[in-house]
Amino acid sequence: MDSEKSKISIDNFMTLNIKSIQPDINIKDAAKIMYEQHIPSLLVEENHKMIGIITYADIALALTIFDHKPTTQVREIMSSPIISVTSDHSILKAVELMLEKRIHKIPVIDNEKIQGIISATDLMILFSMLSEKQIYNVVKGQIEKI
Repeated sequence: MDSEKSKISIDNFMTLNIKSIQPDINIKDAAKIMYEQHIPSLLVEENHKMIGIITYADIALALTIFDHKPTTQVREIMSSPIISVTSDHSILKAVELMLEKRIHKIPVIDNEKIQGIISATDLMILFSMLSEKQIYNVVKGQIEKI
């Protein structure tokens, strides 16, 4: 199954609508950008290098559980370092990383340039095209680790 999955290119399923912000922007402004752009996450870039990612969930946790203020800088709550893949990685690699790291989004970066982002939602679209046996073969390695 791995050889079958590796034939499926990540760039056929990744989301291209991505935006990056600077780490000194406050989380209220970051949330506003996500809302206005209809995107659930932002990459954090400093000196032309991706240094983190922030999601709606990160902001919600920061404001409610950890009592951060809306003026808190993104750098204080972003997930860092970035866990990423390249566009030549297999879809299976992205699935394995998401399961292993318990994350829902993985930036696709080639030669330090962001190409897109692959999300759990993108993978659900792919899995909707597979048979139950194919899906089982993809995740059985993770099931066996439990």
